[in-house]
Amino acid sequence: MNDTARYQAGRRATLIGAGLNFCLAVLKIVVGLFGRSHALVADGIHSFSDLICDFFVLMAARYGMSEPDQDHPYGHGRIETVATVVLSIFLITLGVGIGIDAFYSLVQGSDARPDSYTLIIAVISIVVNEGLFRYTLKVADQINSDLLRANAWHSRGDSLSSLIVLIGIIGSLLGWSFLDAVAAIIVALMIIKMGMTWGWRALKELIDTALPEDQVADIANAIRAIPHVLAVHDLRTRKMAGYVLLDVHILIHPYISASEGHFIAEQVRAGLMQQFASIRDITVHVDVEEHAHDLNIVKLLSRDQINHDLMPVWQTILGVQQPVDFMLHYLQEKVIIDLYLPNKVIKGADAIIAQLQNSVSNYPDVEKLRAFLKVKA
Repeated sequence: MNDTARYQAGRRATLIGAGLNFCLAVLKIVVGLFGRSHALVADGIHSFSDLICDFFVLMAARYGMSEPDQDHPYGHGRIETVATVVLSIFLITLGVGIGIDAFYSLVQGSDARPDSYTLIIAVISIVVNEGLFRYTLKVADQINSDLLRANAWHSRGDSLSSLIVLIGIIGSLLGWSFLDAVAAIIVALMIIKMGMTWGWRALKELIDTALPEDQVADIANAIRAIPHVLAVHDLRTRKMAGYVLLDVHILIHPYISASEGHFIAEQVRAGLMQQFASIRDITVHVDVEEHAHDLNIVKLLSRDQINHDLMPVWQTILGVQQPVDFMLHYLQEKVIIDLYLPNKVIKGADAIIAQLQNSVSNYPDVEKLRAFLKVKA
């Protein structure tokens, strides 16, 4: 699913939720006030919090789906993550406020009982929120949005909180008037827990926490299945707004050309993108041997040094004026030089090759020089 379709699906689900939450919030607060149910009023305030959640989801989805630009080369997905953190802080603050208010009501005590018609509103809230939860979660899974998923579970929390309110109202009607305040406190704790859960998940994403080990193992196994990949190491993963970003080092045969190494890396990238829909960006580093990351390799004989020091010697030995083609292999902190000789050196090739090999004898980091005859097409 492309970003445009993802945004439109999330927007539609969020707007439906916003409309229902607005109606429920007004209904519960008005009926709760007139029906003298502290818990139902708290639940109505909870529903109004959903409206703010819906606003965050819409804004974050809109700007988070913007195309990458010069200042944001990985896109704007972090907007969605930051919005989730802000939403979580809001939920925690709201839950604490409702809990404190209900606690004071419980401590002060009251013989006032809610009216029986408040039960009907609580039941309606349960049914509507449960349906909204199932619908929103389905859309969230389709577009792989953690923010919309958090909003869906918020609706499930509303459904459960309305169930608790229903129990509290029934208890109050039966003579246990304190149960209405207790129900409000339980609703507050549920809101706080929800905010903490989604806030922690978003914070882990902001600090680039890796994917779970089983998911990393699945990705590594998929890479190993690509032809000519000998090994996988330094596989690093992180998430951004429901998508996965990763970089990995693959080991290939040491004498493969740079272009073929790039081809294998592209096979790895394309294979992962096809197999794992959640992966958005992949960086593949091609290695020809497993080695620690140190500076020893950069101290070895370079192409520029060879052109300056050895090329004149080789041209003299071969009796040519044009530069000699060669390829370098850096393996086990040594250099292997492959020389491609013009076909004019067929006669007396053994003696010429011996001279060429002797030309690098004073370079301790050169392991060997191999000569290949270049035949004209």
